[in-house]
Amino acid sequence: MRDGCGSPAGGAISRTQLMALLWAGVMAPAAELLPGLLLPGAGKGAWLAVLLAAPAALAAGWILERMSGRAGLAAAFAGLLGGAAGRCVTILYMVWGELLLALRLRMCAQRLLSSGDRDGTLWFFLLAVAGVLLWMGRGTLPAFARAAQWFLVALLLTAGVVLVLSLPQAKMERLLPLWWTDGGAVLRAALSAAGVLGWGLFVAFLIPHTPEEGRKGSWYWPAWCIGGCLLLALTQAVILGNLGSGVAGTLDNPFFALAKSVGVEGAFQRVESVITAVWTLADLTMGGVLLFAVRTMAEEAAPKKILRWVPWLAVAAGVGLAWALFSSVGTAERWSREVVPAGNLFLGLGVPAVLLAWKIVRGRDRGRGTSCA
Repeated sequence: MRDGCGSPAGGAISRTQLMALLWAGVMAPAAELLPGLLLPGAGKGAWLAVLLAAPAALAAGWILERMSGRAGLAAAFAGLLGGAAGRCVTILYMVWGELLLALRLRMCAQRLLSSGDRDGTLWFFLLAVAGVLLWMGRGTLPAFARAAQWFLVALLLTAGVVLVLSLPQAKMERLLPLWWTDGGAVLRAALSAAGVLGWGLFVAFLIPHTPEEGRKGSWYWPAWCIGGCLLLALTQAVILGNLGSGVAGTLDNPFFALAKSVGVEGAFQRVESVITAVWTLADLTMGGVLLFAVRTMAEEAAPKKILRWVPWLAVAAGVGLAWALFSSVGTAERWSREVVPAGNLFLGLGVPAVLLAWKIVRGRDRGRGTSCA
């Protein structure tokens, strides 16, 4: 049930649902970018770079959760920096979220177009995905979170089938040994991998929708984070073990290329179109996270009278930006590989770390002032 102003009301979501939103959404850019983004520097150590990205992801999650508190990140920005400055920071995150939404719509439409035999047009798929996303985004967050749990199950089962059927063709010499690999290059690749995981940073804006008692387990977030990074690293290892770093580095989407070779003699062959269709669930999850995060931020930064129109405006802006900025495949891929990971690191780790440090220093100053009084 939606409330009168269009905010993501209608009940709380569980901590498990929040993590399902995170990992189901992250699986969309991860399938597109890994390990291809990491191979130029890390080579056969690309799978290890994904694992080494876990500390950065853990640090970002801890900082964003501590910054969020009960009121949320947007309210924390306003409380820490003041109304005008805090609103400017919130608008910065809203603009970045809209750019990511536009890119996600564009990449999803391109993948759907490429999976068929040139049936339909790019804009047909883009508008179709945008329409489904708008329908989901106008609902309530709990309903969307429940759907994301099933999406994650479907994605994990699908990925599991691809990886298990690919294991017999994997060769260990394509992964090991690593002792001549440049350690600095692997660490730099780990930062790129962390930037890909940074697509999930907007889940932090939904933390206030989880009940307070559901946030007390200090092990919960790290367990999901480490488990997710382990699964992603295993996925990259299977891809490299099958394709090798040389072949994988020349492919746009190594995971979907791997799916083309999956088949069971006498049962099914060439299931890449099915894999692509299932992966649309990851795109919808990521788009929904961005849309609900924008709705949450709008409650702090936008006039109350337009809140009911925020889902419409956000999706329309996403389609408009996709047309204006990402009309060509090359531009979309360049943003996805070069701009977005750096931006995610800056907004997901850099800015929150500086603000948290300022919050701690200011709190200590206030404490000393109170004690002196």
